[in-house]
Amino acid sequence: MRKLFLVILLTGLIVFSGFAQMNDKMFGVKGGLTLGKISLENDIPDDFDGKFRMGFAIGGFVLMPLNENMSVQGELMYVMKGQKWEGGGIYEDLEITADVIEVPILLRYVAMENIAFYGGFSFDYLLSAKEKYGSSDDYDLIEEEMVNRFGYGLSFGAQYLMNDIVFDLRYDLGLSNYMNEDESYHDFYGDTKTNTIYITVGYLFE
Repeated sequence: MRKLFLVILLTGLIVFSGFAQMNDKMFGVKGGLTLGKISLENDIPDDFDGKFRMGFAIGGFVLMPLNENMSVQGELMYVMKGQKWEGGGIYEDLEITADVIEVPILLRYVAMENIAFYGGFSFDYLLSAKEKYGSSDDYDLIEEEMVNRFGYGLSFGAQYLMNDIVFDLRYDLGLSNYMNEDESYHDFYGDTKTNTIYITVGYLFE
């Protein structure tokens, strides 16, 4: 999986460097709110009530036109993902956090003057991954080698453009399992994937 990620990322960087020679490319910065959920293969007890993990995303992007309406949008983002569960009965609250560097590679289509739609792949590298149960200390899943640090998913969304301001609504569907299949946490949670909603605002430097 790590080799596949590196090959795809290197290919993307080569493509970006080729597009970087174009004079009509545009750069931007963006940031905003994230709402994280985690998809678990194994069911957790019904006494747990799943809630979004609220966080933020911040980073930059580049638009590289293909024609009048189509462009490639590449991004480099810091994103907070994960989920919270409120405990009930004998259970205390549970939270899993995953903070990542994310590299989306998206195909963007301007459908109308102020509205664009896009979709593509996103590639993640885990900077931190922790579990907290009740009042106990954070359990570092990376340090204990419980997780895989590379992941990928599908990203799709829509944009509203107002001059140089870009309002963006996105959904990121995780496709890769983050839990190390050789460790005990995988036996408990099963395959573990992140799903995230993004609500961001960006500024485009033309």
